[in-house]
Amino acid sequence: MARREEGIGDRYHQETKYRRFSTPGGGLDWAHQPSPHKAFPHPLKRLPIQAPAQQGGSALWETIARRRSIREFSPHSIAFSDLSQLIWATQGITSKAWGYDFRACPSAGALYPIETYIVANRVDGISPGIHHYQVKEAELILIKEGNFGPDLSRAGLGQEMLEEAAAVFIWTAVVERSKWKYRERAYRYIYMDAGHIGQNLYLAATAMNLGCCTVGAFFDEEVDRLIGIDGKEEMSVYLGAVGRP
Repeated sequence: MARREEGIGDRYHQETKYRRFSTPGGGLDWAHQPSPHKAFPHPLKRLPIQAPAQQGGSALWETIARRRSIREFSPHSIAFSDLSQLIWATQGITSKAWGYDFRACPSAGALYPIETYIVANRVDGISPGIHHYQVKEAELILIKEGNFGPDLSRAGLGQEMLEEAAAVFIWTAVVERSKWKYRERAYRYIYMDAGHIGQNLYLAATAMNLGCCTVGAFFDEEVDRLIGIDGKEEMSVYLGAVGRP
């Protein structure tokens, strides 16, 4: 059998392995640790998310058994309280200790490189447009107003569900937050972090009888431009569509 030619992904995996006696060491430059929060000095609008439910709800084992990827959505909107619950389930602060704001999803080294943008297509109580979730303040800020569902669908390889969904989560990575500690291996942890967040979105949506489908296939630069990031220091890594089935 002919040997497959090694690609960039293969080389990356090999070159970022931890090996005994050769694992990168050295102290951390605490004075230059990147902030875990992204700021927008002049947002169009600020909107605190609603208080999340933290008790009751669907049983965990039942929710896991019912979880499926839903790719067809009705034209009905979702409530802002529903979106607030989904945001909290994926990126909400759940505990404060030792100088850290721990969130609903784990993150390597508690560095939290993932940022959350919401393309609101049909959410009662908020303007259609692109919003960013400010974790520390537990609020959405409007950064672009308008109907961006068609643009996101085109950027998502023509997947119509990105236009039909009530809202689409766009998760980006601020790479240096993780590279500050983990260097080149950081990319492994960034994608793990995004996976944890995506699964929490699935489970929360299922428990709320909403449909959800995560998306990894999209034109990176088009999504980056849509939300206004450079694709280098901050890059799009994952999408999640939610709505009423």
